[in-house]
Amino acid sequence: MFVDEIFALYLYTMSQHINENFYKVTVAYIIFFRECFNDIGWTKRIESEAIDLNKELGLAELISKYPFCLVNTAEHAPLICNEFVTVYVDQNKHLFEISKEQKLDLTVNFCHWLYLNHFTSL
Repeated sequence: MFVDEIFALYLYTMSQHINENFYKVTVAYIIFFRECFNDIGWTKRIESEAIDLNKELGLAELISKYPFCLVNTAEHAPLICNEFVTVYVDQNKHLFEISKEQKLDLTVNFCHWLYLNHFTSL
């Protein structure tokens, strides 16, 4: 599954277990996470897989055409968590306020869920 599909599955799964107010926070969190992943996901993938774009012309073309979450799996999602929690959400908190505790809890929960459901090995 691609990341966007995984986000939808995660939100559906969580909707079965949490109340309406926390679901709204979870949706905002996933939207922020998606935007961050689209911003830095390609870079994290290239770094973690030691990809040489000069040798991977097909990948270079994908990068130029598509947002990360539309054409990649969630394998690299845990790699962006620190930057997401410490920088990205705070820079965008004018859009939706998520407490530090909620950011951390949701990040741990989401990454654990990804691992348990075999969407990442990290």
